[in-house]
Amino acid sequence: MLLGPKMSSLKQNLSYLMLGQRGGENRIKILEHLKERSYNLNQLSNELDLNYRTIKYHIDILSEYDLIDKSGEGYGKVYFLSPKMEENYDMLERMKGKLQTVSKSPKLYEKVVEQIHDALILLDENKDIILTNKSAEEITGYKDEDLLGKNIETLLDSDIHQDLVEEVLRRDEFVKKMINIETKSGETKNVIVTLDYFHFDGDGDKGFSLIIKDVTREAEQREVLNALMDHSEVMMAYLNLDFDLVYVNSAYAKNTDHSPEELVGMNHFDLFPDGEKKKIFQGVIEEGEPKSIEDSGLFEPEGCDDEDIYCSLEPVKNEKDSVKGLVLSLFKVPP
Repeated sequence: MLLGPKMSSLKQNLSYLMLGQRGGENRIKILEHLKERSYNLNQLSNELDLNYRTIKYHIDILSEYDLIDKSGEGYGKVYFLSPKMEENYDMLERMKGKLQTVSKSPKLYEKVVEQIHDALILLDENKDIILTNKSAEEITGYKDEDLLGKNIETLLDSDIHQDLVEEVLRRDEFVKKMINIETKSGETKNVIVTLDYFHFDGDGDKGFSLIIKDVTREAEQREVLNALMDHSEVMMAYLNLDFDLVYVNSAYAKNTDHSPEELVGMNHFDLFPDGEKKKIFQGVIEEGEPKSIEDSGLFEPEGCDDEDIYCSLEPVKNEKDSVKGLVLSLFKVPP
């Protein structure tokens, strides 16, 4: 997950997560509830009247920054404030006051909008553009006079934006997708678009907010990395902390009954049950140190004996030096 600039203190983390990113108000509410007692995802969803996936999205980010801890497994998993957050809860209360100040100050809000690096575009109910920021011009090449009053079809293919709008209204939450757009100069850019529906209480105004993040360079780097991994004979997979498959290469998929696309989201230990190996994987997460072990039945590649396969586990850490995932490599060792 891409989480923004490196932070060096709890105060900076809270400023970034509560003031510098969309969803700060909901994250504050989640932390306020977790201060009172532990909750699972469904309970938080009901308490805050938010979609389950929205709650999970915020919980994952709060966990990434060590603001909350968890206990239990599966449906019994509950979340609570980390000791660091408990000890410095007064910072959160001050941050809540700052968030309220920002939301009540149009000039301050406008200044923040103009400083963000992503394109921000507001649309009315008819999907006509009513506001853009400076980054919108930098990313799309279109100036204010090219966009204001025009339909969003100026930027997005009609099928794409209609699908986005329908999904936002159906799910009643923001939708994020990676697409290609064509700039005014004809350049094709790979971008992540986030569309949300808003309704200002009291004045009846409704519309949509569109955020466009340029990830062209990251996409190019990812294509090169994927090409390297998919042409490797080493079986590789990236697992999250629950050992769900986030990415697998062709060599890994070849030795299962599934395609790479089908494997994403599956749990490694649902595919290859092994309680003892699972404990080893968990130990790598807890200790944060890589480990290599001889495989004995965890994985059975075609035409290979178990003793010819070794398993390497490499923890992937965030900027706070906490493990956020594992790279699993399985490879044959020459006799």
